[in-house]
Amino acid sequence: MSNKVAVLLATYNGEKYLREQLRTIEMQTHENWHLFIRDDGSTDATIDIIKEFSSRFSNTTIVENFGEFTGSAAGNFFKLLNFSDFEGFSHISLADQDDIWAPTKLESALSHMSLVGAGGYSSNLVSYDNTSFRANYIDKSQPQKKFDFIFQGASAGCTYVFTRETCLLIQKKTINIDSFKGRSHDWLIYALCRTNDIPWVFDQEAHIFYRQHAGNVFGSMSAFAGLVARLKLLRSGWYRENVLWIAEKSGADAKASAVVDRIKRNSLMDKISLAKTVSQFRRDNKESKALVFIIFLFF
Repeated sequence: MSNKVAVLLATYNGEKYLREQLRTIEMQTHENWHLFIRDDGSTDATIDIIKEFSSRFSNTTIVENFGEFTGSAAGNFFKLLNFSDFEGFSHISLADQDDIWAPTKLESALSHMSLVGAGGYSSNLVSYDNTSFRANYIDKSQPQKKFDFIFQGASAGCTYVFTRETCLLIQKKTINIDSFKGRSHDWLIYALCRTNDIPWVFDQEAHIFYRQHAGNVFGSMSAFAGLVARLKLLRSGWYRENVLWIAEKSGADAKASAVVDRIKRNSLMDKISLAKTVSQFRRDNKESKALVFIIFLFF
């Protein structure tokens, strides 16, 4: 029997694009999947769309939220991840409500993971700006660096697939986290895998049409407006705070204590030391150089 995949879809006010995403999940060449959907308190027609889809496809489960709304995509995803032990499933895949999957998305993920015995998978993707009608290829498949997991995720979470064994580890490590507001589920998942020596494979192909629109944080912004917004986030201390949060929750503060301790102390000498080893922190060399600037001005 082929691998059975649990597809976890987190929704919130997604009526505009949800039907299209569901259609692309329906059309997967790997047909042995079951869709689990949890809504986080939508006020539009999202629930109706979910119920209609569920009525047509028996391999769909609507996960009851019991009136508990997390207020964040990360929180919604971790509610889904901790919903079940997913017995009978070999793999778990994450799905956003507004993307478009290539028909071979799941098939490619399973093939790449099987080839190298990986516990986690991510791929490149094509970002499409719904306002300017421009598409960009996003390359996230550069070789891993020693400490990249402390400073970034593997790719967009919607590309992630991992084994049930990996999922059980994620559940164990995240079940007692009180809040995920302002946090990144994909970054934490990747950090947990790296901290626990779970092999991760990067697919150089893009299997997701990653839609950017007004509902995204930066999706409707011009390049300049997006840059300004990101600079405001950096000045607020958001990035440093998230690096330390990821390190604590993933166990990286113990596995990479020398790096994390320097970030915590944040003295001039610590910043100089971090800058000297910055090539170990980001997979993309240009991003590593930019991180030096961030460390001195915004850490």
